[in-house]
Amino acid sequence: MSSDLLKTLHKVAEEDCESRMVAIDKGIGSYKSLILQIAEAKKWDLRVWVEGQEPNDLKKYEKALSMLERGNIIKGKMKYTHRSAYREYELTKKGEELAKKLQEEP
Repeated sequence: MSSDLLKTLHKVAEEDCESRMVAIDKGIGSYKSLILQIAEAKKWDLRVWVEGQEPNDLKKYEKALSMLERGNIIKGKMKYTHRSAYREYELTKKGEELAKKLQEEP
């Protein structure tokens, strides 16, 4: 009984994984673009919170930045001002090497 449940849940997890892989393949250009933007800026900021405003960019970049950070390509840290919060990103050593390779691509 529990082995049937386990098989079913594993199948669902595999389907989820496949769909995420397809999404990454389709969005590879945006990952490359983010890496190159951060490489050019040296330190790249993303608004997380601004008093009286909704930071629209957060939703646009959130998943890609999380994936890049989990892959040890970038590192981010929270920064605060009097009326806002932002996340500052920079490339790791691995990210710098990858950015050089991406810049050399046609």
